[in-house]
Formats: sequence, structure tokens, C-alpha cells
Amino acid sequence: MSHLGLIISHDMDDRYDIMRCHDSLVRQINNVLCFFGKLDSVTKFRLLISYCFSLYGSVLWNFCNGYVESVCRAWRVGVRRVWGLPSNAHSALLPLLCCRLPLYDELMKRLLTFTQKCFICDNQLLNFMVRYAV
Repeated sequence: MSHLGLIISHDMDDRYDIMRCHDSLVRQINNVLCFFGKLDSVTKFRLLISYCFSLYGSVLWNFCNGYVESVCRAWRVGVRRVWGLPSNAHSALLPLLCCRLPLYDELMKRLLTFTQKCFICDNQLLNFMVRYAV
């Protein structure tokens, strides 16, 4: 079943949606690097952000699911490829090089923003459900 772009299985596990996002992210990264591989790294990184960073529906994921790390790992691999870094370059250096939050932190930031917007929403049912869930 899909709701707001999220794929939920019969046992309420969202791993299929997370893996769908992972596969889509890897495809998008490969496309950007294939089509724009001759450009400088700064431009390629900007294109990577523009074309690959939507992660639609991720605010509804269960972040305790271990598959979220596979999405973060795919992003780090893509960033290393953009900057021409070796695969063993420490992941703690990537946010400093890119001047961006790590992907997991970005996902948490999006989740908090979404939750905040639901708290102040005029829809009473949504507002109640968010308050109950939190």
C-alpha cells in the first residue's frame, strides 16, 4: 500500500520504501555522474543536490529501521565519487568538505520540521494524531 508516496507492507514495515528510495538515489547519482562527469567537483555536487536530494516521503520513515543507513551510505559513496575521494575516506570529513549536514542529520531535520508543521496545522484531526503520537 502506498500513502503520500510511502510504501507500507502488511506488517507496517517501511523497509520496501526505504530500499526503493535507496535504489532511486543510486540511479540518480549514477545519472548525474554519467552525464556531468567532465564538470568540476563543485558543479557536480550542486547538481547532485539538485537532482538527487529530494528523498520524497522520508519524513514518514521509521528511523529505527536499519535500512535507513543504506540510504545514507549510498549518499556518502556518491559524494566521494563527486569529489574523487577514495572509498576509505572517512565519512566525518564529507560534511566539512561539502558544507552540508550528514544525510542522516538532514533527514532528522526534515522530520522535525514536518512534525512542527503538523503541530501548528489547522486540521484538528492531524493535530490530535501528531500530539498523540509524540
